[in-house]
Amino acid sequence: MTSGNKPNTSFAFQGNQATARDLTDAIPAKCIYVIEKGDEWQKNVMGLGYQAITDDHGPAPQNCIAAIVEHDADPNLDLCRSLADQHKVILVSDNDQFDFRLTAARAGVHAILCSALGAVDLGGWLTDFDNMDHDAYRILIIDDDEMLSQAYALSLQCAGMIVETVNKPATALRTINQFKPDLVLMDLHMPGISGVELAKIIRQYRRNLSLPIVFLSAERDEERQRHARRIGGDDFISKPVELDKLAELIEIRADRARALRQVMEKDSLTGLLNHARFKDHLNLELARADRTKTPLSIIMIDLDHFKSVNDTYGHQAGDEVIQTLAHSLRGALRRTDIISRYGGEEFAVILLDTPVASAHNVMDKIRSAFANITFEAENLEYSVTLSAGIATHVQGISADDILKQADDALYQAKKKGRNRVEIAKKIGL
Repeated sequence: MTSGNKPNTSFAFQGNQATARDLTDAIPAKCIYVIEKGDEWQKNVMGLGYQAITDDHGPAPQNCIAAIVEHDADPNLDLCRSLADQHKVILVSDNDQFDFRLTAARAGVHAILCSALGAVDLGGWLTDFDNMDHDAYRILIIDDDEMLSQAYALSLQCAGMIVETVNKPATALRTINQFKPDLVLMDLHMPGISGVELAKIIRQYRRNLSLPIVFLSAERDEERQRHARRIGGDDFISKPVELDKLAELIEIRADRARALRQVMEKDSLTGLLNHARFKDHLNLELARADRTKTPLSIIMIDLDHFKSVNDTYGHQAGDEVIQTLAHSLRGALRRTDIISRYGGEEFAVILLDTPVASAHNVMDKIRSAFANITFEAENLEYSVTLSAGIATHVQGISADDILKQADDALYQAKKKGRNRVEIAKKIGL
C-alpha cells in the first residue's frame, strides 16, 4: 500500500455484498504483529488475509507468523531486538545503506521492506515465513518387516520428518493417496510382491509419476539395480544401513525431489498448484469425501476487469495483482486447503471439511479484504476486486460436474455486478 494525495483509479464495482452467518470458525486467522505509527501496514496485513495484532493489544502472541516494525516507531531497533528471539521480524525502512542493514541484521531483523513497496512484496515474505515451520518431509516407509520399518521411522522422526509405515503392500496405494508423501522408502524384496512390482503399480497413476521411490536393498548387482531404476525406482540405499546416517541420505533425495516437483507441479508466477495438478487433487478429494461422508466445497475465483489493469498499467502490474491475490488466499486459508492458479486471472480452491455456508463466509471475507488493497503503477493508485462462485460436494459427483457448478455460480456473480460471491443454484448431480 502507498499513501499520499495521488489520483485514484478504481476498477472495483460495489455490488450487493453477499452476507452469510458465521456458522463455523472454519478458517482460523493467522496473525501478524504490527508496530507502526499509522495503520498502513495493518491494512496491508488484513488485505492479505491475516489477522493484524497491534501493540495496543499488548505483546505479540507466540503463534504470530511474523512481526512488522516500522522504523519510525522503533528508531533504535530496540523492539526488533526484543521480538527477534521468538518471531521473524520485518523492518519497514527506506534506509538501504549497508551499515544500516548490518545494524538491522545484528538486531535480529529477517527482512527490510521499503515503505513504498506494496502488498505483493509483503505477501511474499509472509508466505515464506508461514512455510518455514511446515517444511518437514513426509516419508512413507513400505517394508513387510514391522520392527525394521519402525526402527527406520524412529530414525527419520528424530530428524524432524513426518513418517508413515506400511507393512502390507496391498494398502500402499491408499496410504499414498491419504498421506501424500514427499518420498517413498521401500524394501526391494518382500514376500508375495517385489519392490519393483509395487513400484510399477504406483507408477500406473499419472499423479505418482513424479513421486520419488528409493529402494532399500542388499542387492549388489549393478545390472539388477539399473533394471529396478528403469522400472520405477529412483535410487538405491544399500543394506545394512546405519540408522544415524539414514536421515541424511533421505533428506538429500527428498530435497532434490521436492525442488523438481515444484517446477513440474507449480505455477511459475504464483507458486500455486497448476491446472493439471489441481484436477488430480480434486479427483482424490472427491473420492475421499465420498468415502468419509465429509463436506467439501469448491470455489472458482476471477479478478474483475483484469484486462483493464493490463491495458492501463501494463502486464507487470497485472502480474503483481495476480501474485497478491495468491498471497491473500494463502494467508487467509488453511495449509490443508488446496489452492491453484487455474488459468490467467482465474483461481480455484478446494476447502476441505467445509460446508457451503462456511465456504461462502470465508470467501466473502477474502473478497472484502482484497478489495481494500491499494496497488500503485505509473504514480496512480488503483484497487481490484474479485468475484467467486461456490459449489459443494454431493455423493458421487464428478470433478467436471462440480467445477461446472462453481463456474456457473461465478458467472452469476459477474452477471449481478461483480465483487460478490455466489453459491451454485444447482447443488448436486
